[in-house]
Amino acid sequence: MSRDNIPATTRPLFEDVLGESNLPSVKPEIENRKAEAKRVIKRIFGIILEHREASLQLDVDLGWEELSIVIAALRDHAKGGLGTLKLNDYDEIESHCLNRLFEELVEEPSNILYVTPTSPSTTRYNSMDPYFWIECLDLLEREILSNISNQ
Repeated sequence: MSRDNIPATTRPLFEDVLGESNLPSVKPEIENRKAEAKRVIKRIFGIILEHREASLQLDVDLGWEELSIVIAALRDHAKGGLGTLKLNDYDEIESHCLNRLFEELVEEPSNILYVTPTSPSTTRYNSMDPYFWIECLDLLEREILSNISNQ
């Protein structure tokens, strides 16, 4: 298969084999969305701060402009897009720092699991719903902007 024929997104294995998913179509609702969003944002902030400190050693300052590029790509990816970073105005080192941050954050929704009891003896673990991830990204963006305006 040529590289041009590879789809940007793929369907889960169950859908390919069975023609449709045998998993419930409705994911369980997050009980306390506000508290959970705060937890997720705190986790994301920690990752951003780690990358910011590492980038400073390379004389790269990850400011609002750079973070907004990463957040926009994460939002696009969560909506089913490619999540391409707009790095035309950045050199190789800056681009590398932004790519590394994106690569770590894009995996976060699958690293945060929610427990769903499916029967008295079994439990299923669900990754974060893309819509909730986008909601968290929106809140993160607002929090960063409010921190910038308070400085």
